Amino acid sequence: MGNKSHGLKCGWTLIAHKTFKLFSNDNSYVVLDQDSDVVMHFTVKESEFEVINNNWGVNYKVIPGFKTIKFLNVPDEEEE
Repeated sequence: MGNKSHGLKCGWTLIAHKTFKLFSNDNSYVVLDQDSDVVMHFTVKESEFEVINNNWGVNYKVIPGFKTIKFLNVPDEEEE
């Protein structure tokens, strides 16, 4: 599938396709897809995950016990 793991503040982890890009400023994060469109803007704190804004087509799940955010979107093969 080609996922990549990113360590975030407060022990959180983001797992997303390797073509996605992650940018951060303190505990605020922005994820861009392979077309440089914003997929999600979110923040993390010790026991909190907050979505500020997200793309309507984003599919993700949060696993609070492991402080993990996993993006389920996979780009089309021809776009990789």
